[in-house]
Amino acid sequence: MQRLTLIFAFFAAVCLSGPHAAADAVRVSVAVNGQAQLPIAVSPDAAGEVRVAAQELADTLSRISGGSFQLRTEPVEAAIFVGTLSDFPQLPFDTAFDLNADQRDQFLLRTFDKSLYLIGTTPAAVECAVWDLLHRQGYRLFFLTDTWEVVPQKATIDVALNTTVRPDYITRQAPRGAPWSDRELVRRWQKRNRMNSSFVLNTGHAYGGIRRRNKQAFAEHPEYFALVGDERPTGGDAKFCVSNPGLRKLVVADAVAQIKAKPTQDSISMDPSDGGGWCECDACAAMGSPSDRALTLANEAADAINKLELGPKYVGMYAYNDHSPPPNIKAHPRVVISVATSFIRGGYTVEELVSGWQSQEAVLGIRDYHDVFAWSHDAPRRARGGQIDYLTRTIPWFYEHGARFMNSENMDSWGANGLGYWLTPQLLWDVENAERVDALIDDFLSKAFATAHEPMREFYRLLNLDHDSVRSHEDVVARLYRQLQEATTATTDERVLARLNDLVLYVRYLELYGEYRAASGKDRQRLFEQVWRHAYRIRDRMLLSTVALCHRDRFRDRSVTVPEQANYSVPEADNPWKSSRPFDDAELRDILEAGIAANQPTVLNFDARVFSADLVPATRLGLAPVKPGRYDNRNRGRQQVFTWLPKDAREITLQVTGGLIAHYRDRGPVRFALHSDQEVRLEAVATDDSVPPDGEPRSVVLRSPHQGLHRLEWNDGSDMTQVVWPDDLPMTVRSTLDEPMRLGGRWDLYFYVPEGTSIVGGYSDSTRGRLVDGAGNLQFDFGTLDAAGYFSVNVPEGQDGALWKFVDSRGSRMLMTVPPYLATSLETLLLPREVVAADQQDH
Repeated sequence: MQRLTLIFAFFAAVCLSGPHAAADAVRVSVAVNGQAQLPIAVSPDAAGEVRVAAQELADTLSRISGGSFQLRTEPVEAAIFVGTLSDFPQLPFDTAFDLNADQRDQFLLRTFDKSLYLIGTTPAAVECAVWDLLHRQGYRLFFLTDTWEVVPQKATIDVALNTTVRPDYITRQAPRGAPWSDRELVRRWQKRNRMNSSFVLNTGHAYGGIRRRNKQAFAEHPEYFALVGDERPTGGDAKFCVSNPGLRKLVVADAVAQIKAKPTQDSISMDPSDGGGWCECDACAAMGSPSDRALTLANEAADAINKLELGPKYVGMYAYNDHSPPPNIKAHPRVVISVATSFIRGGYTVEELVSGWQSQEAVLGIRDYHDVFAWSHDAPRRARGGQIDYLTRTIPWFYEHGARFMNSENMDSWGANGLGYWLTPQLLWDVENAERVDALIDDFLSKAFATAHEPMREFYRLLNLDHDSVRSHEDVVARLYRQLQEATTATTDERVLARLNDLVLYVRYLELYGEYRAASGKDRQRLFEQVWRHAYRIRDRMLLSTVALCHRDRFRDRSVTVPEQANYSVPEADNPWKSSRPFDDAELRDILEAGIAANQPTVLNFDARVFSADLVPATRLGLAPVKPGRYDNRNRGRQQVFTWLPKDAREITLQVTGGLIAHYRDRGPVRFALHSDQEVRLEAVATDDSVPPDGEPRSVVLRSPHQGLHRLEWNDGSDMTQVVWPDDLPMTVRSTLDEPMRLGGRWDLYFYVPEGTSIVGGYSDSTRGRLVDGAGNLQFDFGTLDAAGYFSVNVPEGQDGALWKFVDSRGSRMLMTVPPYLATSLETLLLPREVVAADQQDH
């Protein structure tokens, strides 16, 4: 425990500030009636960052008050003093900074005599001090672009402050910007939201860099690479044979060389390369798990670089992928482990990983995922970064359990997640802001939308707070359009209208995206082009991950293509899909009016529920087997099913016949893609396009490096394909309002009604079929519907916790109050893990 106390003496970060001035603070006039009252004083020896921060303070105070604030470097009697402690070593008052060891980014805001002091312990702290002061005056940069900047107009500025501040999280790189983000805009936004830190924690995949810096040694010693099967792969993601003494000596020497080359750096990374491929030699196996081996290298590197006596030096590493489970060895006191919240192994929860690594005395950070385009496609209500309840729950919890570093992957998805993106640094700065989040949201709404704040409150409730209800895509789009229309009638402020116009264009993307995802064949390609064109045209508004959508093939569904002449790299002048033509008022008005007319909100007589896509076999419920159902294995277009691969048989063998409609055999081969959420590259683990559309049966084998849950997609261009599924593997279909099932022909499929369910509700696009409960009693005849629509069935006593069945059905059934997963039997059904965990003890 003494060791942990010493660690946290360094990394403890407590917010000491409050919104009120201390009782002994004097009041100082900064501007009166549009006239600056004080110059801004900086030391002639101030660091460049300090000078830039002081100039930004002068410029922004001038914009707020109308006065002209001047920078001074010569001695002055009264001023706004901006700098570090070393810039102003003779302050006229005592400071409350904790300067023990490496406590770094602290600042004070103090009015004293006739001056205002913004003094930080580091240049980064000075930058935070400047924007903290401006934040207190009402300045905001909510999203990345100038449209979302709020500059209050205050001809008179009086300040009374006496507060010392340091942030809760030492590094606050969440959100940190997508790889293709406009870096200047991201850096500006981060600085103005106090995300600067003088401590840099390096955590990126490091083995590749070690290999590149030591090419000759690895060429001479292939035994330094991991043994995988009978080979030692040397590719980009190759692992090391950590048990090899020569390899460990090389890695330590490389770490020492990095620090010597740049003695001022705080840390180096020792995170393993991405993916699997850990060494299978006996000596490495004897060392323990991948976590034990990775931590061994990190520990030895940390020990070596701290013996250089160049000050405290840290080694960063993730708890991620195969090296996410807690190790069996202690962590060096200067190894920082950032626990990943996704792509984790061993059946652990994030909470268990935090506890497990902490028990081995690791200093903790968090590697979160605010948004990943492959998971959300910039749609609302999907990404963690837009889920306010997730942010307010996890950020304080991680802090309470020792985390002091944060970085998180995100996209340019400011349309869907902007509010959450802005709130995140406020929470990381002071975790107690989680208790004041309603006030922070009010601040956002009132400053960004002024008199239009109430309709926009509902807009952002739908985007970021309404996560416990199931809504169709059309319902969400319809409601968002209507809130924007109400907001536009509630303001004449051009700045507010510009922000509303941004959001109109974002909702238009949602509308186009929904139409595209619901289409097939040529219509799907045509509508994808519309989405692409719209995303490109609004790219400078930073509402969408335009590069991911338009340029990155890895994120595109395999049923659409981008013609060569429309490739993202083709200049706009030569690209028929690219246009930067601005949207005028008439076009924006037409989009809003047409969107309202085309999309209608839904009113239901039941409460829909949200279920996870983390599926496990339904056999764990212990229910009695049922008579198998049926489905037509000949279908057209894009299909998606879920399966579960056992540890000892991680492959699927399919019997596939393409081109069952002879006159459509010009659509190309049947394209298969097998996905696993355990695949850290977010790409398919196996693909196949070997089946031509010729009506002849062929075998397709898809292999995975992972066990457990997988998703299989295939697309035949709508020329009809027969896929015969193996009898020994589960095959489950998901059917939601956003992703309806696409089975053709007649079918009889089961679904599960969890314990405590009172209503089975959903949507049917067909009037053919019946619904029977677990006892075989008829509960609903879809023939009684006049047309496609919603259905609602009361659950009889004793018929919850049972398998129900759709009988002799056609079309799609989208389930909204029960898990939206259907299969032919108990043995082939997969269900959300949380449902099985809750109900299995009752069976």
